[in-house]
Amino acid sequence: MEQRFKDHIVSLFNTSKKHRFLLGVSGGVDSVVLAHLLHALEIDFGIAHVNYGLRGADSDADEQLVRDLAASLGVACHVTQAPIDPDATGIQEKARDLRYNWFSEVLESNAYDTILTAHHADDQLETLFMRLTRGSGLEGLGGIQDKKGFLVRPLLPFRKDEILAFAKEQKLHWREDVSNSSSKYLRNAIRHKVLPSFMELSPDAAANTLTSMQHLRDAFEGIQSQLQNIKTDWKQQGEALKIPFSSIDALHPKNFWLHHLFAPYGFDVKEVEKLLDTHAGKKCTGEKYVLTRERDHLILTPKTASPAIEQDYFLVPEGGIEAPIKLKISADVIASKSSAKCAVLDKEKLDFPLILRRWKTGDVFYPTGMTGKKKVAKFFKDEKMSALDKKQQWLLCSGDDIVWVVGKRINRKFVAVANTTTLQIQLV
Repeated sequence: MEQRFKDHIVSLFNTSKKHRFLLGVSGGVDSVVLAHLLHALEIDFGIAHVNYGLRGADSDADEQLVRDLAASLGVACHVTQAPIDPDATGIQEKARDLRYNWFSEVLESNAYDTILTAHHADDQLETLFMRLTRGSGLEGLGGIQDKKGFLVRPLLPFRKDEILAFAKEQKLHWREDVSNSSSKYLRNAIRHKVLPSFMELSPDAAANTLTSMQHLRDAFEGIQSQLQNIKTDWKQQGEALKIPFSSIDALHPKNFWLHHLFAPYGFDVKEVEKLLDTHAGKKCTGEKYVLTRERDHLILTPKTASPAIEQDYFLVPEGGIEAPIKLKISADVIASKSSAKCAVLDKEKLDFPLILRRWKTGDVFYPTGMTGKKKVAKFFKDEKMSALDKKQQWLLCSGDDIVWVVGKRINRKFVAVANTTTLQIQLV
């Protein structure tokens, strides 16, 4: 087992970087064996143990065994006591959260770079059956990952009977947690009632199931890779995400891909399909996100999204303004005529300070290149602006008159003509 473990841990850390591991040790056979394997390979590691006080003197005996183990191996030992009410609900979840939160603290404060746990192949099988009872998807049915962030599980290829055999051969000392024999918890019930019957179906049942789980993990990774390809046409615009229909129209099977694309944002595939079949302006509101249909794309925005500056009305003096957008005002005209980002205006018709504001219902102006006036809302529609674009658009005004739909079109009533005092306003 020692040579197989050495080969496996080398494959997990195929880098020249020297790692310093923090090993979570409960006092049970799995983590004790992992500690001895690391020590035999002269790997740099320390031990961490959490005493939840759930079993009184037995919990304290576990802690003492871990302390003795660390001393015998000559490695650092980190212990904390985090009592949990034995009558509380969700004890295993609470213990797990406490454990990993504390492990992370120890890792950061003691210059470790990786946390190791002693999950093994039988844990994989138990996890599969647990997740089947909960209706897990492809990722969940793939089981436990051997590497996730700074957490690594190097015993996953090894069965429980191999670990026990190694422990007995090496005459190691460990403690049995009596709660593991109880069927009170779902994992224990699967361990004692389901898996033994399942293993009897075929001598290769465990090995074949673990192989199938690897296939599921591979399939999930393939799907994730394809999702990234699909999302290459998705464009981030501030806190919003613009999703062109062209990136999802040809997907097949459509339900499958829509689910994987939008479920992470909290949207059911039926909601997304309904939105795609309706008209522009309709939206779907989830717990954390809002999905809005535009003419040829969807807009995804966080519900908490707010402009960096919530104010929507600013005074603009003759010196210009730096925020929320930068407008540079100059009487030294550089441009001979106006452009999208430069308005050349008749200064005599402007009343300072000018006003920078968002558009509102009923706004009208006299666009250059047209006769008559036009509602700003109609101008936005002709420009094919999305709801988000409209919300973010600024108008520069003189009194009640719109002078410039900034970056878009000038009001021809304010355009500089011959023999007028000229002012240039640049969107920088």
